[in-house]
Amino acid sequence: RKLVFEVTLSEDQGNFKFGGAELPDAARARLDQVVAQLKGDSKNVFIEIEGHTDNVGSKEINQQLGLERAEAVKRYLYEQHQIPLHKINVISYGEDKPVSPNNTRDGRAQNRRVVVKVLS
Repeated sequence: RKLVFEVTLSEDQGNFKFGGAELPDAARARLDQVVAQLKGDSKNVFIEIEGHTDNVGSKEINQQLGLERAEAVKRYLYEQHQIPLHKINVISYGEDKPVSPNNTRDGRAQNRRVVVKVLS
């Protein structure tokens, strides 16, 4: 599959809070934009949702939290925009793929994120 585009929802942009998996309004608005972009493009697309966390807490808890964050995005896309579930894949990377060092507050905030990849 080919990457069409990707969107990152992270705490430093007003999204997922420390230890939380609730989908904030800013994330919902960004997802609405993604769906609007998809509806304008009628290609057969597939959505991959990656959940990520910082390194605070145990590896198991972070793995679960990453999954819960990704599932929250999947649920929103399905319930609000009727994106078929068979077109959405969810994976949690937990703390394993940081985009910033975890030794600063800002770095940890950037690592608490969900990446939505649209593939064709």
